[in-house]
Amino acid sequence: MVFNLNALVFCVICSVELARSDLHDIYNLTAPILCEKYEFFNVVTLKCEKCDTKKFQVPSEDRLSCACNDLSIVKSYDPKGQPWCTPCPAGSYPTLDKRACIRCKEANTSTESQKCECPDDSITVERSLNGTKLDAHCAKCSPGTKPSYDRRQCIPCSLPGTNCTCTSRQYLAMPNNECAESKLFTSFGINQESIEIEYQADKIDSPLFADYLRYAAYGCKISLTERCEFLANMCVMSMYQDTIPGGPCKILKDLRKLAPKSMSIPWIYYPEGEAPAILNKRKVQTKYTMMDELDTSYVNIVLSKWSLNGTWLGYSEGFKEFQLCPTSKPLLRIRYLADFQQSCNIPIKDLLSNDETYFYDVYVKYDSNNQTTLQSIPLLNMNYKMRKKYSNRLDMAQWQLTKRAFVLENANALHPKKNVQYPVMLRYLKSVVLRFVVRSGSDPGVVQLPLMILSYGEVLGDDVPMDKQVPVSFKVEFIGPDSVKRNTDISFAVLCSLSSVWSLIRAWAYIRRSGHRAIDLVAVLHLCIIACGHLANVFFFVVSMTAVQSFVYYKWQAVPHSFLPSARLHYNVRTYIIVAFPLKIMEMLNMMWHHLAVDIFLIDWEQPRVQKQTIFSVSAWRTYFVANKWLEIQTIRKTSILLQLCSVIFALKVCQLEHWALKEPGTKLSSAYVSEDKVFRFAVSFIVYILIYVGQLLFLGGLYERYIKNFIQEFVDICSLANISVFVLALENYGFYIHGRSAHGFSDTDMATLRRHLRREEEDMVAHRGLVPASDHQTFQIHIPQKLRVIYKSFFNKIAGHRGVSRLLNKKQLKGGSGGGSGDSVMLTYVTINRFLAAFIEHALKDLDYEVKDKLFIEALLDIELFSTQEKGVFFNDNGHSFDNVLYYGNELTLFTFDIILFSFIEILSQNSLLAAILTLLFDEGIARIRKFFSRKNLARKALIDEYFLL
Repeated sequence: MVFNLNALVFCVICSVELARSDLHDIYNLTAPILCEKYEFFNVVTLKCEKCDTKKFQVPSEDRLSCACNDLSIVKSYDPKGQPWCTPCPAGSYPTLDKRACIRCKEANTSTESQKCECPDDSITVERSLNGTKLDAHCAKCSPGTKPSYDRRQCIPCSLPGTNCTCTSRQYLAMPNNECAESKLFTSFGINQESIEIEYQADKIDSPLFADYLRYAAYGCKISLTERCEFLANMCVMSMYQDTIPGGPCKILKDLRKLAPKSMSIPWIYYPEGEAPAILNKRKVQTKYTMMDELDTSYVNIVLSKWSLNGTWLGYSEGFKEFQLCPTSKPLLRIRYLADFQQSCNIPIKDLLSNDETYFYDVYVKYDSNNQTTLQSIPLLNMNYKMRKKYSNRLDMAQWQLTKRAFVLENANALHPKKNVQYPVMLRYLKSVVLRFVVRSGSDPGVVQLPLMILSYGEVLGDDVPMDKQVPVSFKVEFIGPDSVKRNTDISFAVLCSLSSVWSLIRAWAYIRRSGHRAIDLVAVLHLCIIACGHLANVFFFVVSMTAVQSFVYYKWQAVPHSFLPSARLHYNVRTYIIVAFPLKIMEMLNMMWHHLAVDIFLIDWEQPRVQKQTIFSVSAWRTYFVANKWLEIQTIRKTSILLQLCSVIFALKVCQLEHWALKEPGTKLSSAYVSEDKVFRFAVSFIVYILIYVGQLLFLGGLYERYIKNFIQEFVDICSLANISVFVLALENYGFYIHGRSAHGFSDTDMATLRRHLRREEEDMVAHRGLVPASDHQTFQIHIPQKLRVIYKSFFNKIAGHRGVSRLLNKKQLKGGSGGGSGDSVMLTYVTINRFLAAFIEHALKDLDYEVKDKLFIEALLDIELFSTQEKGVFFNDNGHSFDNVLYYGNELTLFTFDIILFSFIEILSQNSLLAAILTLLFDEGIARIRKFFSRKNLARKALIDEYFLL
């Protein structure tokens, strides 16, 4: 068997690096203040470690390292960066730099601090000019100077300190008056390219790198922790570019590889190529719950803060530093499964309000075994480049995860030697996305290791005075298994198939009722229009149920299993509602067209009761009364759209139910941090709309219409009272009939007689009102013979002659005539049609007859007719109001779905329920007025009555 040596070495290195990163991935939370008396806080391991008192060590003043005690000096440093201390002989004391022991001569000896002390205006002179040790004495600073902080020299009051000059070629001058051996820098390979920072547009020399890169690298090499952190911060500022020879990242990686395991060099890289294993296999070692009152229902984030020079500044909780948008209440902790999003545009000058550059390590904090624990959150820097490619924008296997980030880079481009006000280039944190992948199923409440995705923006220094604004955003999201696509796809497949079958059935019924013997273009067009309406209902129903399911499951879950709607669900809801609206418009236009084109005739059963009088002697007011009542009920609905929309707005706005759409579990009505979810907003509006609508149906249908007022039944009663029947043909051979023939034989009489007739009916002293003897059934669905339809059309053709009835009617209207014709010809036609239809109803025509029967179960269920009616008509007994199919009342489902789709369409585009309600009401009222106007025209034209008498 042959082994690939390079692959084997690579695997070993990756394993070692992964094992090393594991050691620094999860920490028990502590802080310097929590360390014991003789312990210091290791900022690399984030743990308290003991200083060896036997070696004369004590914690430093900041408790971030060990230092020699007051009677000892530093001889050297161990591999961990801790000092080797040697006590001073009796009668001598350490110098201020802790490098030598000296005696106090003129200076006073402090028994408390064990130091040689001088007055406030003097410095302590411990060495001669050539570095020779002296007995400590005091030297007063001359006017215009003052003692430095370490009291070693006098410095000018108005100028910064000066750098020393190393006299030997074997040494290099360092900042802070330090000298280092030149040979220590040969391995670093620092050159001109090392001090350049690459931006998107150009490479710029960094004064910071030029002045401090050697300083940080040298300090890190001799195990100075702060210098290592400084070097790591430089690496972060260079966007982790580790391929540049002599660059901060390259030096840091080389030092980490060569240093012993005990050496405290910060790790800011996760192992290369291990992103899938780190993000998919690791998890946060705790379980979260949905109980709002428990701490486990919140995810706590802790930031470890560093200054640019590597000084550790402590911990801070929450995301205040990462939220650049102005806010009065920064996000302190994250509600489990509650997304958060914030975005805005801010002026560039606001970014420069803080001159310091800080660096942050991000941790998730939780309690484990009664111990507060920190677990490092990996960062995905979208600006990271490897071999001139943005590898973090490719597939996960090529990602390079890192640990540290900064918010604003405001130190590297500002050249201290030039009088410039703004940086040449400014890099800022443009976008932050903290992503949690939540496990479900058998392991609820567990999240995989979070990932923070960072994206940096760049601004030219010349843009700062122009006060331009730049976009910034911050987002927290929880992601889990998404079953929405599968469920919606199944629902659409099933319901669309069923709607297609139902559309074919309705189209087949239309063909039979219209008298078509073959499928023509009109039938196909009608099929398409029917399918549009059914598809609109399917689209809206599926996305509504999906949104409601997502809302209910998320808001009231006791065990974590449901997540906020995904981006795909947001897209589906928005897209399908937008698509459903025009489809529903087509269905509404089709319904309006058929309603406004019906053929209608009012059959007057009244006969003259005085001999030698004609039919013209019968009063016409009964006919006009019934006609006006017919127009009155055209737009009567089972519910009130005004009451519906007012109730919806009251519930959403006044009762504040719209705030149930907040992106957090439970039904809180307000939150300082959480915004509303658009899918939840739609779901809440849908639920409220449906509940109020059902309430209206129960009240109006179950109580009001049954016990107070029923407009449809009243119209049938008025027809009987007026002795008028209504003959309606909605299609060529299909229509409705209301048998209004009076049981008393006449209705054209005085008030007293009418009251007497009603009393006799109440006492059951007259015959029944129904068409069939001994029956009260007055309303029917009718299928007339084709011959009857031909004769009916011929009567209207006689009025119009060869010009057509519509042309004649328009001409007469311009002359101020009636909408139904003019003169005796119209009246004679009216009388002829009246007698003809009355004879047909009375079975008085030899070749034209009908039968009354009930529909078969399948016919009633599907609203179809299975048998031909070419030779003989059929009057089907109905539910008492089938004629309302040509009214609003019988098309309540179509109107309701149109209203709610229109309301949702406007609301989802504007995110304003009040605007949606107002526009829906105006739209509905406008359609109703148009419907009444054209219904009036159609009734006058088809029923041959004068339009001027129609109200």
